[in-house]
Amino acid sequence: MIEKYEKYQKLFNTVALFFFWALYYWLFPGIGEKGVNPDYSMEAGITLVLAAGSVVYLLPLIIAAFGSFAMFFTSPIFKRRWRKFQGLKRGYYAFIMVLALFFLSFFAEFLINGKALFVKYQGKIHFTLFSFDSARTFGLKGYGVPNYRIMKEVYNARNLERAERIKNGTATPEDAQYKEWGEDWVILPVYPYGPLESLLDELPCRPPHPPTWLTGRWRQAFFEESLFVLPETPPTKQELIEKYKRPDWADLDIARLYREMAVAGMFELKPGVKQPGTFQHLLGTDDRGRDVFARMVYGFRTSLSFALVVTLCCYTIGISIGALLGFYGGKFDIIMQRFVEIWSAMPFLYTVMIFAAIMIPNFWMLVGILVMFSWMGMTYYIRAEFLREKSKDYVAAARAIGCTDGAIIFRHILPNALTPVISFAPFAVVANIGSLVSLDFLGFGLPAPTPSWGELLGQGLGNLTKPWLILSPTLAMFLTLLLVSFIGEAIREAFDPKQYSRLR
Repeated sequence: MIEKYEKYQKLFNTVALFFFWALYYWLFPGIGEKGVNPDYSMEAGITLVLAAGSVVYLLPLIIAAFGSFAMFFTSPIFKRRWRKFQGLKRGYYAFIMVLALFFLSFFAEFLINGKALFVKYQGKIHFTLFSFDSARTFGLKGYGVPNYRIMKEVYNARNLERAERIKNGTATPEDAQYKEWGEDWVILPVYPYGPLESLLDELPCRPPHPPTWLTGRWRQAFFEESLFVLPETPPTKQELIEKYKRPDWADLDIARLYREMAVAGMFELKPGVKQPGTFQHLLGTDDRGRDVFARMVYGFRTSLSFALVVTLCCYTIGISIGALLGFYGGKFDIIMQRFVEIWSAMPFLYTVMIFAAIMIPNFWMLVGILVMFSWMGMTYYIRAEFLREKSKDYVAAARAIGCTDGAIIFRHILPNALTPVISFAPFAVVANIGSLVSLDFLGFGLPAPTPSWGELLGQGLGNLTKPWLILSPTLAMFLTLLLVSFIGEAIREAFDPKQYSRLR
């Protein structure tokens, strides 16, 4: 990559200048909004200077760092370690599984969503997944976004009625047009429920609703809501013993007896009450009537994306500072080490509470706060690697041929010091997932109604009689962290330096 940068340096610098300029302008506080400079020329000038400085000083370091990683991942020793990692089946298959699930989670809108993928109405096909068409656009009443599940049922019923009228010879002029248009239809995702939509209008009983495959739980909920048709007189003891074959019910009071009979499925539901399909809501709903499975899938994407972004940012800062400390040493190392130690003693949770009290937390704000308090750990490992590597002969040879400090740090030493980075990365991801879940559980994390495992854990704690609420995120966290731990264990074993440095 360094060779390509040197060959096309002007092109790289131009693209980077516009990129940094747009980034800094987006991050820059709105001075014009306060009336200081309404035409935003001050912001444009300041951000342009910052972008030019980044191109001159920061871009070469970024290119060198990427070159070091490329050199590390293409080295023969890394290829041997990768083959060793592939031989550790548990960790390798866990890596493939997590990578596949994370990749699929970015297509969750196409697989798990309450909005339709396509709608055909009066001969025209609409791609509705990312649009906000009103119900009237598709021939329904109302002005808001339609319920596409109900709209599909309405279209199917209209198609049947239209076919019946055409068959009986009572077709309307609109029916004649539909011979040219074809039938109306709605294509829904595989799991047609979104993470944010409430299902209170579609499901009976009060939320949280149990998973639809737990028929006993649903019958119990129906009984608590008085939705069963109860007999006028209870069965006698003899009927319980001979007809129902349940002698253990003979001594129960009427309320308890009716409950047991309702849970056993011996009563009919009242007219108009419909039990959901077996696999309609795999994990039930939360206390606001939102589908738990949909929120779990979107929460997985949020949690893993958050953990990866935080890990990448922490490692970028930690590697840079650790490399400088280990390479230069001396008073600079002593002073900066004290700064790192003081900074690592800052209280993380109190800072988050202060920020949450001042402003509403969001994804990038939480990333920034967590990075501020998590970059120090990798600094120590990289510093130790640089202290060891800088005394070797290849560093002295690089100095002798006139390499700059930046080239020695990023091109020569860093590729040989990345083993702890790769080894600790999975465990850092595990820790960052736990941090986001903890913040969401305490109420200092992502704002509502963002799908979050921590928020579901909080709901489960408040509804202990509804075990699916707390079991769902707990099992999801357990399996995710277990798979990532398997990956970390396999990487640690594959990257173990002892097998490459045996005593002869």
